[in-house]
Parts: sequence; structure tokens; C-alpha cells
Amino acid sequence: MDVHRIRKLMSGSMIAALMLLLVGGFFPPSGRAAPAKAAIGFSMPDLSESFWISMAYGVDKEAKALGVQIVKVNAGGDANVNQQISQIQDLIQRKVSAIIVGATNGAAVSPIVDRAVAGGIPVVGLSSIPATSKIVSAVGADHYSMGRLQAECLAKALGSGGNVGMMAGPAGQSWADERAKGFRETVASRFSRIKIVTESRLADNRNSALTTMEDWIQRFPTLHGVYSATDDIGAGVVDAIKAGGKTAAIKVSSSNLSPTAAQLLQSGDFVCVSIQQIVLQGQEAVKQAVNAARKQPTTSRVATPALLVTKDNMANLDMSLVSAPAGYKP
Repeated sequence: MDVHRIRKLMSGSMIAALMLLLVGGFFPPSGRAAPAKAAIGFSMPDLSESFWISMAYGVDKEAKALGVQIVKVNAGGDANVNQQISQIQDLIQRKVSAIIVGATNGAAVSPIVDRAVAGGIPVVGLSSIPATSKIVSAVGADHYSMGRLQAECLAKALGSGGNVGMMAGPAGQSWADERAKGFRETVASRFSRIKIVTESRLADNRNSALTTMEDWIQRFPTLHGVYSATDDIGAGVVDAIKAGGKTAAIKVSSSNLSPTAAQLLQSGDFVCVSIQQIVLQGQEAVKQAVNAARKQPTTSRVATPALLVTKDNMANLDMSLVSAPAGYKP
């Protein structure tokens, strides 16, 4: 074989090899899936609550903006602690990049959160914060001030004072504890003519509040006001008050400003609602989780300011940072 022919064959072989390298090494073969998006787990206590629906909307909105996938798990109620623990364990086994946790019970879920962190999965606490120092960020509202604002509002509505009951929300959830503390301490330090005559730590749902309030109407005939930890609780309180013919006698305050609460505020059934920017919190939690997964700096505490909404100022409120739009399905 002459030299000229050998050179031609070598040249052809090199070109063929180069083509194979380009096709096989730099471009994925046809049928090979593109790399999956980073997955962030989101464990929440109860997706039937308007609050967590709005939180999920904020999470979804930010995840879409950042190009990450959200794996949602729903415990189905504040009492379902074991269910949430099992779901977080599943997220660990799936090897998600980070986990956002809104706790059913902060103390009870802390061991499984610690296990996730020990396995190299960063955890962000959201609103109801796991009771552990191992989380990379705690995202929530100024819950103490939300309780304080309700105390100021009810004091103004009652004028000369009176007897008040506290529907303080589920036990073991940090947000409920802080709101109740803010209300209780503000009443004690500034409004001596208001007396807290009863307090209930009940599940965050309308039916539980309705049943409890029906009992209170019978047991405390001179009740003048009710602090409600959430809108769903407050709506149940209003249902019982209307059924008992006590609408004019008992003033009700609430927190969060769900669509139902906005209607009750407009109708005068709520005298005020202290609010947090729920959607914004969901967005911030995703930002912190993504930063942690990428080993970028995180903020240990993110708190959105509390605001007081009344019938008079509600029209000027930017709802896009407060609640999910109508029609959103998590």
C-alpha cells in the first residue's frame, strides 16, 4: 500500500473517530433523558387549611422561578405527627436535595429532621418550626406581633373592657404559641380591664372551633370577645355565635386573612385580622432551601412583618403576597 493511500485511510479514520466522539461524548444519545431538576421536599401539616394552601402557592411560584422541582407531602392534620415523620423519612430515602418542613409538632418531628441533616440533607423550617438547632433557616412571620395586634384591636372594639376567650390554636406549633403569647402579654401589660376567662388549644379547623364556641356560649354567658389563632378557627367561632344569636354581643378577631376571612371582615363578623405575608414566606423558604442545597449562604432567621387589616383599610392591601389566587390547586 503506497504512502498516499495510507494517509487517506488514516485521515478518514480520524474523521470518523472525531464524529463518534462528538455524537457519543458531547451529546446524549437519542432516548437518554435530560438531567432531572433539583428536587426539594416540602412537608406540611394540613393542606386542607387555607393557610397552607397559600404557603404551597408561594413555594410553587418560587420553585418555578428557580427551575426546581417540589415534592409535596401532606400529613393531613395537625394531630398526624407519625404520618409526617413517616413522610419525611420517605423524602430522606428519595435523596431530595433539601427539605422544607412546616411541623405538625415542633418537638415531635425534631429527631427525624436531625436524621435528615445527619444524612447530608439541609432542612428549612417554615412557619411551624421544628424544635432543633440543626435547621439551616427558620422562615416565618412575626407571630408575637400578630397576637399583639389582635389584643390592641379587641381592646379598641370592646372599649370599656370585658371577658375574652382565646382560641389559641394547636398545641406544639411554634406559631400558635408565639401568637398566644403576644396576645396574652399585651392584654396583661396594657389592658387591665380585659380578663381572659378561658383558653383552648384546639386543632386548626372550623368544626373544632364551632363545637368549642358552642360550649363557651353556654359556660360563659358574659363573654365579650374571642381571640382566634387563625381564620379557619375564627370562622367556626362566627358560625357558633350566629347560631346562638350572639352576633352583637361578642367581637371576634383573627389572623391570616384567607378569602373567607376577607368576607367575614367585610360583613363585620370579624373586627380585624392580623396578617402575615404567607405567599412571601413560601417563596423565601424555597430560596433558603435552594441556597442550602447548592452550599451557598443561607439566612438563619427570615421574618416577615405583621400587619393589621380592618374593613376600612382592606381595599388597599396587596394580596399577592398574602394568599393564593382564586382557583389555585396545590
